[in-house]
Amino acid sequence: MKILFSILLLFTFTQDVALKKQKLTEYLTIKVHPELRNMTQQELSAKFLGAKIPDAALTERSSAIEFTVTGSPTFWMEKDIALLKEFYDASIPPLFSEVNFTKKDLLTINEQQFAVYEFTGTPVAENASRPPEKRYTYIMYTLFRNGLVTISFSCPPYLQKEWKPIVTEMMKSVQLK
Repeated sequence: MKILFSILLLFTFTQDVALKKQKLTEYLTIKVHPELRNMTQQELSAKFLGAKIPDAALTERSSAIEFTVTGSPTFWMEKDIALLKEFYDASIPPLFSEVNFTKKDLLTINEQQFAVYEFTGTPVAENASRPPEKRYTYIMYTLFRNGLVTISFSCPPYLQKEWKPIVTEMMKSVQLK
């Protein structure tokens, strides 16, 4: 009986959680992990004080994770994605101290090209009274309908091992319409 219970327990904890397809914005659909929920207005105000509020923002129970989708007008044209990647290759590192990239790529996902970055780093301090925390970040940029679409996932390093495979699958499911 103990062996059967152990096998059942092991199976329960190792099975993949199904991602559920969701339309997050008028232009983006993605498969989302069931633990993620929309941020409350209070959470949005606290996390994005003085910054552009994302078109979609998700977090989980402890609010340690940030998953955002932001679209903004741009002068870049869709054919400029390689040039855009070069721009972000140069502009991301100065925003972080101790940045360690594990991915810097141009990838095609569902017929849309993305500049994709995966890294850990500590954001450069904007407010000296509260030092920033190191973060694991997976971020994708694309040019779509005369706009720049940014899809970003961020969490503390202690959650990276758990969430990296999940966010990788989520990002592979992005569809722009």
